[in-house]
Amino acid sequence: MRDAPGGARRGDHGGSPAAGAARTPGRDHLRTQPPSAKLSPPRPHLPLVARRALLETLAACAAPLIVVSAPAGAGKTICLLEWVDADTRPAAWVTLDAADDDRVVFLTSLVHALDPIAAFEPGLPRLLQLPSPPVEEQVLPRLAEALGRATPFLLVLDDAHHLRSTACWAVVRALLDALPLGAQVALGTRQDPPLRLAALRARGDVFEIRGGDLAFDRDEASALLTEHGDAVDGATLDAVLAATEGWAAGLYLATLAGRARGQGPDAGPDAGAWLRDLHGDQREIAEYLAAEVLEGQSGDVQDFLLRTSVLEQAGTTACRAVTGRDDAHEMLARLAGENLFVVPLGGGAYRYHHLFAEFLRAELRRRAPDEERRLHLAAADWYCANGDVDQAVHHWMAGDDTDRAAGAVSAAWPGMWNRGQAETVRRWLQAFTDEQILGRPALTLCAGWVLTALSDVRSGRRWGQAACSARVGDEPSPDGAVSLRSSQALLRANLGLDGVGRMRADAELAAEIESRPGTSWHADAQGALGVARWLSGAGKHAEAALRRSVREGEVSNPSAQLGALGTLAIVAADRGEWGAARDLTDRAAALLEERPIGTRRRSLPMLLARARLLAHDGDPGLAQIEARVARALDSMVPHPWLTLLSSVILGEATLERGDVAAAQGWARRAAELLRHYPDPGILGPRAERLRKAVEDVSCTDALTSAERRVLELLPTHMNEVQIGEQLFVTRNTVKSHLRAIYRKLQVASRDEAVARARELGLLKKA
Repeated sequence: MRDAPGGARRGDHGGSPAAGAARTPGRDHLRTQPPSAKLSPPRPHLPLVARRALLETLAACAAPLIVVSAPAGAGKTICLLEWVDADTRPAAWVTLDAADDDRVVFLTSLVHALDPIAAFEPGLPRLLQLPSPPVEEQVLPRLAEALGRATPFLLVLDDAHHLRSTACWAVVRALLDALPLGAQVALGTRQDPPLRLAALRARGDVFEIRGGDLAFDRDEASALLTEHGDAVDGATLDAVLAATEGWAAGLYLATLAGRARGQGPDAGPDAGAWLRDLHGDQREIAEYLAAEVLEGQSGDVQDFLLRTSVLEQAGTTACRAVTGRDDAHEMLARLAGENLFVVPLGGGAYRYHHLFAEFLRAELRRRAPDEERRLHLAAADWYCANGDVDQAVHHWMAGDDTDRAAGAVSAAWPGMWNRGQAETVRRWLQAFTDEQILGRPALTLCAGWVLTALSDVRSGRRWGQAACSARVGDEPSPDGAVSLRSSQALLRANLGLDGVGRMRADAELAAEIESRPGTSWHADAQGALGVARWLSGAGKHAEAALRRSVREGEVSNPSAQLGALGTLAIVAADRGEWGAARDLTDRAAALLEERPIGTRRRSLPMLLARARLLAHDGDPGLAQIEARVARALDSMVPHPWLTLLSSVILGEATLERGDVAAAQGWARRAAELLRHYPDPGILGPRAERLRKAVEDVSCTDALTSAERRVLELLPTHMNEVQIGEQLFVTRNTVKSHLRAIYRKLQVASRDEAVARARELGLLKKA
């Protein structure tokens, strides 16, 4: 046993939950570091049965990824725990739960678990606490760099089936790519991970352990029962093995059920006879055996087990809250001491074995459905009072109190957003039906704000439109806005779905209502107002609002400040004030470096201003900026005005650089957007000028050298024969060149061709 406290093995790998948590489910409660119990493997009271064959197999395995995939109760966690104890490398452990299905939360758990091994730079954990953490740009590269320098280690991600989002599994793939030689990642999961296992198998990069591999043989089963004080005879052991097929949880349930029947180790040679007729799948067997175990307990213990089964973690104070018992701590310690499927997690926390907990909850629902609801609501109140929004929402929904759950989500989402944990809000929203969301305007607005900022375009479009069209009033908004009306108006102004005129009207309304200096909403409203005024042609008034957004954002909203600085830089570049444009762009870039803001919409204006500057300077770095903007546009829910603005500016910049093909692509994209976008404001004429300029350059580039020689003689009085004699070609060749010139310049006569060529600069003006 390696018990070095605070080390990478056997100790408490992380810190305690964040101190000073809010007492209500407000906007400030966030997981800034994982609970210590998540970063330490669970520790049963009794010694573990040595799984020598499994351990020898794992010790000999060199694959970077180990997948231990089997149903609940198969012994995955114990297998991994024994491997950690037997291995000589530094090890880290993370027990995952539903909250980790958010890339930022998951990365926070990983960084705290791996820090004793990889010695991350101090700034890495802080990056994960920033608004919209820069995961791809900074977090993952720094994580990979530190892991690459680490000595070989073992990382266990237990209960990995809780990870469902593609973003979280992308982190796992990045982790695997960064592993140093000799390091391994082990996944304990109830289902195969989405990691292209077939390709990994073909390369020998994965080793898999399945349910059959985890089954106890006769000697191991006998040792397990003996460790639990049940030294059974051969016949009983054979009966237990036949009934459970070596299934770890089934073996243990069977011995507990035998005790409950009064058939312990001294019950006689035929003590296991009752097991010989036990048939069914694992779940049926588990339910039967768990019922036997429960019925064998005193009424006092049964009541405690059933009531506390609603809790995912049975901490002392939480158990006291739902049961009203002052002896909750003593009861938990007693149950753990008797090994009644109670797993100590450290720090005074416990949990019931998953299968036993599922049975207890089903039994509670069968015996007292109204009591189950009351217990969930009591748990929700306790978690709410202790600032845990996630668990409070879970229990309110389980207790069918949709209104309080919706209120908590509607109030908490800006705080989660500010920590980059929008995926957690998405998970909360998925707990509601569409009707429940649409029936609550504040929750509808929450869905609109959050889902339009994520990469699910279909969902974002749908909920953005729903939020923009919801009926709202002037009542205060739970998310901190002055009213639901101002929150909706600002969302509409940000999205700009109905054209620039409507966008400006919404921004004016939002700015009028959100008039409190020093607030995040005020800074955001001023930024939206500045953009809308600029796009509608009111440049002077636009700049005043944008500068207010910069000042206010510096205090309360760096994201709004970033967007306003970028837009001011574009305005300056449009006026040819290149020095001012460069200063504003540099200020925005410095802000992004100091406080990385991953919201793509906010950083795009700065990137577009940078593109204008690079094109003006003839800098080849323009191609990189163009690629970054293109990636951002392709991965975000469309804001039509912003996509149109980006297309026009990048078209202008690439054309100035001389990349006609790229300019044509952006011009086509702008033209397609204009077909469906009403009232584009100043962007309509600007897109039309881009289209014409691209066509003009395309015409110029399309003329061959022979056609250019003919064109140069068209302003003279020479006829076709004379032109041919001058150029030493036939009259038919001259006619062929003239037809091509007329077609490419889109003219019908010699005079029109000369006029068009002078307009394009192909000929000197008369």
